Amino acid sequence: MYAPLAGQTVPAAAATASSVVKAPVFTVPLKTVGTVNLSSLAKSEHRTKITERRQGAAISRAAAATGRYRTVDNTILKHAPKGSASGPTAATTALSTKNVPGETGFTGLTGLAQAGTTGGLDLEPPDQGLCAGGGYVMEFINNALAVYDQHGDQLVAPVGSDQALKQPLTDFMSDPRCYYDAPTKRWFYQEFVVGAKTSTQFEAVSNTADPTGSYTVYSWNTTDASAPNCPCFGDYDQFGADNNGIYVATDEFGITSGYNGSVVYAISKETLEMAATTGIPATVFGYRLTKDPFGQPYIVAPTSTPPGARFAPDTEYFVESNSNKNSDDHLVVYAMHNTSLLAQPAPPSLYRTEVTSERYAFPPDATQRPGPRPLGKSVQDPSGGIEADFNAEMEPTYTAGHIYGQLDTGTASGSDAVDWFILKPALSGSTLSASIVHQGRVAVKDTSLLYPYTAVNAKGMGYLLFSLSGPHSYPSPAYIAYGAKGAAGPVIRATQGAGPEDSFTCYAAYVGPNYGGCRWGDYSQGVVMGNRVYMAAEYVPPSSRDVLTNWGTYIYSAPPPAAP
Repeated sequence: MYAPLAGQTVPAAAATASSVVKAPVFTVPLKTVGTVNLSSLAKSEHRTKITERRQGAAISRAAAATGRYRTVDNTILKHAPKGSASGPTAATTALSTKNVPGETGFTGLTGLAQAGTTGGLDLEPPDQGLCAGGGYVMEFINNALAVYDQHGDQLVAPVGSDQALKQPLTDFMSDPRCYYDAPTKRWFYQEFVVGAKTSTQFEAVSNTADPTGSYTVYSWNTTDASAPNCPCFGDYDQFGADNNGIYVATDEFGITSGYNGSVVYAISKETLEMAATTGIPATVFGYRLTKDPFGQPYIVAPTSTPPGARFAPDTEYFVESNSNKNSDDHLVVYAMHNTSLLAQPAPPSLYRTEVTSERYAFPPDATQRPGPRPLGKSVQDPSGGIEADFNAEMEPTYTAGHIYGQLDTGTASGSDAVDWFILKPALSGSTLSASIVHQGRVAVKDTSLLYPYTAVNAKGMGYLLFSLSGPHSYPSPAYIAYGAKGAAGPVIRATQGAGPEDSFTCYAAYVGPNYGGCRWGDYSQGVVMGNRVYMAAEYVPPSSRDVLTNWGTYIYSAPPPAAP
């Protein structure tokens, strides 16, 4: 058994091919924070939510009047490439309101519900964490978590992430994710916390198959004090899993300034899931990625595999697009091989290869249909468009020997479209190769498509989902059928948003002079459960606004298209 000391730099397994990534590998201690029970926390939240909501509303009303700006995570925007580039041309497809037969949906968490947790504060954007399994649906956004049955009935009322992760209310928490591991019937949810001098990644693991019950909360330090530009924090913590491990990919920013590239953390899934019973802590391996074909890695997205599908043999794949430039036509595929070594514990090898793709470009802000904006009227402050963030690949899916990925792209018409890719990776010995089997672009005339996600089943059938917005559309959830050859058919609006985005990030009076525009959910999410595809994206619901926010999420599901 190979057990390196915490913090020790260790070599990855030997390999000599040119596709080997010579990234330093290190370990960090995994700490046990404690246990929580979501059902018990929800009851506790219910006893205090009326008081906290009143307190939150009072704070909200006072924010602009006192000149105290609200905290907004604009780290992503600081990393955006300078200048501009014309986007690729995009053939448009029709927009339909005729839903897939059998589609159903419900409003999930809202700004009002989030402010009603013990945190009692308005936050935006509601980054989407969605997972489902065993007849349950979990939604985790900034900074609240809820559990539903498959029909949308709420089983666990909104719980603040401070309670769900056993942290103080004063902590700044961001980028929630959740995951249901079908083979082991365990649930995971995560967020990171950053302070003035330290940062921490939190990972909660269920102790049973019941997502409403008990979890053990773990953490590891991501401050990385010895690295350049540090103390640092691991931003944009994306989650992936294969048969052997879980993978948390982060972007390492200096807390005060600077950027170091990406750090990928790998942990034995079996050891982590059993740690609460065995008392044996899992080893956290970190892979420090400072250089890549694009210059510096940024958003190295790990894959997950849908229920019933075969995992890649002893391998976890990652995909990266080039968000260092305004425009590019390449993707990078990574393979972490011999992931069964994580349980020994020993670090698997990491490989990388570059693939030529269709061209994509940094997306511009989206417009939205004019409508009533009471918050804007009260502060008499013009707002920007809806921010599209970046042209980054988001958590792809691996199934049936293929990787399914997607990203936002700007277009020549000035709106935002979605590029999708089906890649076939091949790892022979220590040489990684990959090819694009199918690729394409989804665009709607005079409309922007934002924050896409590909949700497919074991056979690669499902939907490409996103939010849409434009001069004739309020921000709304939408999707398009996805099959063996990719996206096809009309774009379907799942439900109509009830009005324009009118939350505090739209206004400099609340967030400062460099507000940039309305913050929208930095990502959407989708997952398969049984014979349905569950999807979630941000929209503006018909009610449930508070003083500073009017956003909500829409959770909807439909049977997947039939396999050819």
